[in-house]
Amino acid sequence: MSKTIFTPVRGMKDLYGIDFNKYKYIIDTAIKIANKYGYSTIETPIVENTEVFQRSIGDDTDVVSKEMYTFKDKGDESITLRPEGTAGVMRAIVSNNMVVSNNLPLKLMYYGPMFRYDRPQKGRYRQFHQLGFESIGAKSPYTDAINIALANEILTSVGIFDCQVYINSLGDLSSRENYLKAIVKYFSIYEDKLSEDSKIRLKKNPLRILDSKDQNDKEICLMAPKISDYLNKNDIKYFECVCETLEKCGIKYVIDNLLVRGLDYYSHTIFELKISNGQYKDAIGGGGRYDGLLKLLGGPDVSGIGFAIGMERLMMLLDENKFQQQEYIVSVIPVSDKEIDNAFELYKTILSNNIRAEFVHIGNNLSKKVEIASKLNSTILLIIGEEEVKNNTITITYMNKSEEARRNKTIDRNNIVGFLKYN
Repeated sequence: MSKTIFTPVRGMKDLYGIDFNKYKYIIDTAIKIANKYGYSTIETPIVENTEVFQRSIGDDTDVVSKEMYTFKDKGDESITLRPEGTAGVMRAIVSNNMVVSNNLPLKLMYYGPMFRYDRPQKGRYRQFHQLGFESIGAKSPYTDAINIALANEILTSVGIFDCQVYINSLGDLSSRENYLKAIVKYFSIYEDKLSEDSKIRLKKNPLRILDSKDQNDKEICLMAPKISDYLNKNDIKYFECVCETLEKCGIKYVIDNLLVRGLDYYSHTIFELKISNGQYKDAIGGGGRYDGLLKLLGGPDVSGIGFAIGMERLMMLLDENKFQQQEYIVSVIPVSDKEIDNAFELYKTILSNNIRAEFVHIGNNLSKKVEIASKLNSTILLIIGEEEVKNNTITITYMNKSEEARRNKTIDRNNIVGFLKYN
C-alpha cells in the first residue's frame, strides 16, 4: 500500500486543534458583525458548472486559464471546484430569483473551502478557505465605503490592528476603454522585456500586466500610465466621495494606482487589505464593485459590490496562545468498577449543565486513571470511591495548582454543579 494515501493531497491540509479554533473564532466574529450590517448567510455548492466561472471571472485570467480544478462528471458535463465565492453566489441569486423576491439591497455572506491549482506556499494552499460578503442592489460611493468599513471592522475585531487599506478606481466602461488604449501603447514599447505571461496578457487582457508578480514586469509597471488620468468626471466624483466617506469612518487608506485585482468582473472601486508591519506581504483580503456581473450570468442588470478575506492568511496572524483550550476539563473517575455506574451518572449530570467533562473509567487502578486524565489536560478530577458512594460525596483533586492546593477536598454531591461553575 502506497504511503502517499496517508498524507493530504499536495497543497491541502487538515484543519484541527488551534487552527480550527482560530477558524471558528473568525467565522463566529464575522457572523455577529455581518448581522449588524444587515447580512444573512448563504452556502453554495463546492462545485459549479464550469461556465459559471468562465463567464464571470474571465477566460483570460490566471484563475480560469491555469488554476481551476475542472473535470468531466459521469454525465460528461464540465464542472469545476469553486476557485472563489462571488460567482457561485451570483449564480445562486439568479437561480433562486432572489433579486425579485427580496427587498434590495440584498446582502449575503458566505464562508468555506475554495480550490486553486497554484504553487503551495506559506499562507497559500490549493484548498483554502474564504470568508466573503456580497451586497446587491445599491450603487453608491457610501455603499462602497461601508463595505470597506465592514472588512476593516472584522479584522480589528479579531485582533488585527495594523491593517492598511489600499484603494483604486477602475472607472466605468468608457474610462477603462480609454485607459486600455494607453497601456497597450505603453507596454507594446516594452513587449520584448515583458515576462511570457505578460506578453500573452498584452494581447488578451492588458490590465492583468499591472498585477504581475514578475519583478521585471513590476519595474516596467512603475512608469505605466495611471488609470486616474483617464477617469471621466463622474468616475472622479464617485471615487472622491468614497475616499471622503472612509475618512468620516476614521479609516486610513492609500490610493494605489497599480491596484487592479485579479478578476475581470470589477469596475469602479476596488480595494485590498494588507498588513502594514511587513509580516505578511500579500493581501489578506480585498474586493470591489462589479456592476455588470449579475447580468453577465443571466440575471437582472443590478449593481453589486463585495469582498473576501483569506482565512489561512488571517489565521497565521492570530496569537496562538489565545486559542489554546481555555476552559477547564473535568474528569470523572471511578476508583473501581464497583463505582462505575455511580460515576457515570455524575458524568451525565455535569454534561447536562454544559460543563466540559471526560469519563475516565479505563485503567487498572486509580493511579493509571489519574495519569490518563492528566494526559487529557484535565484540571479538576472528581473521584468516586466506596466512601463517596456511601456518603453521597465527591473527592476533588486539582491538577494544575500548587502541591498544597492539590490536596484532596470533599464536597456534597448535590453541590457539585454550583461548585464547578463558580470556582
